[in-house]
Amino acid sequence: MSRNQQHTPSRSRKHRKRKRGFSFSTFLGILLIIVALGLLLVNPLKNYLIQNKTNDIQISNLTREQIVANQQKDVSFDFTDIQSVDPFTVISSSVNPKDLPVIGGISIPELKINLPINKGTSNEGMFFGAGTLSADQKMGESNYALASHHMYDQSLLFSPLKDAKKGQKIFMTDLDNVYVYEISSVLVVDPSAVEVLNPSSEPIVTLVTCTQDFVDRIIVQGELKEKVPISEATIEMMDAFKIERKIATNS
Repeated sequence: MSRNQQHTPSRSRKHRKRKRGFSFSTFLGILLIIVALGLLLVNPLKNYLIQNKTNDIQISNLTREQIVANQQKDVSFDFTDIQSVDPFTVISSSVNPKDLPVIGGISIPELKINLPINKGTSNEGMFFGAGTLSADQKMGESNYALASHHMYDQSLLFSPLKDAKKGQKIFMTDLDNVYVYEISSVLVVDPSAVEVLNPSSEPIVTLVTCTQDFVDRIIVQGELKEKVPISEATIEMMDAFKIERKIATNS
């Protein structure tokens, strides 16, 4: 055997080591790229799920009978249980939004808000709409209080409330009547200012969400101006919820 032939196995081993090292580095690089892309996509995916699942349970997709049945469901009103809208919690949620206790809808056309109202303050109920804050509240009576999240995507949930102004109309419906409120005040308060949720001698609505820095609370209140049977609702009222006239008449 020649001298060159004797050194061939040694060179082959070094080549294999270099090849294995190169393969591991490539794998690690690809893995890091995938993780980075995943982190970039997780928020858009969360927003997509919130938007689509919210659309699934819009009031225009329900009947009055479903609303009545949902009003009887037992739910939690413990606001302290509400968590922030964590992307992984939303993405991993196994709750079918169609199982949520939707009891109405709220629309503020000038702010492009059109959301289902879910009974209670469950995390999923507030991920995919607005939640009621007390068990005995009724539309058109006393202080009807609703809360939802403020999102980085300013078009989702109650985020647009930061642009609310006096005089704007708030529409609510339980598919029995349409309630028309007019915004009377827009406040920024400390989270401890729970007096805004107190019962009222006059029928008002109180909408609650966080400020953009998630420190304080935006409080939007409106006074009831009109209550109209769903069968007599105007085109403006129906358009606010994207409800077809035939659906309203048959509800």
